[in-house]
Amino acid sequence: MTGDDELQKIAINADNILKEELSKHNIDYDLAETRVYDIETVGVQGDKRTYLHPVEIELNRENNIVWDTDFLSILSNRITNEVVGVNRVVFVTK
Repeated sequence: MTGDDELQKIAINADNILKEELSKHNIDYDLAETRVYDIETVGVQGDKRTYLHPVEIELNRENNIVWDTDFLSILSNRITNEVVGVNRVVFVTK
C-alpha cells in the first residue's frame, strides 16, 4: 500500500487541476470534491499496463450533478496525464 503522504500529494494535485478546470470552463458548483483511495486499479497507459490509484470526483450544483461530458473528458485526461500515481478517474453520482 501507499503512504499517506503520497496519497495526500495525489489528492492535492488532482484537486488543483479540478479547481483550475472549473474556473477555466466557468462551471458553477456547490460541491467539488476529490478523493484518492489506497487501492490500485489496472489501467493501460501507452502500450503497457499500470497498477495505480483511482481518483474520485464529485461535482454538485444545487443538488444536481454537473455532467458536461466535454468538461469531464478534459478533466480526466489532465488528471491521468499530469498526476503521478493515477491511472483512472471516476465520477460519483448520488
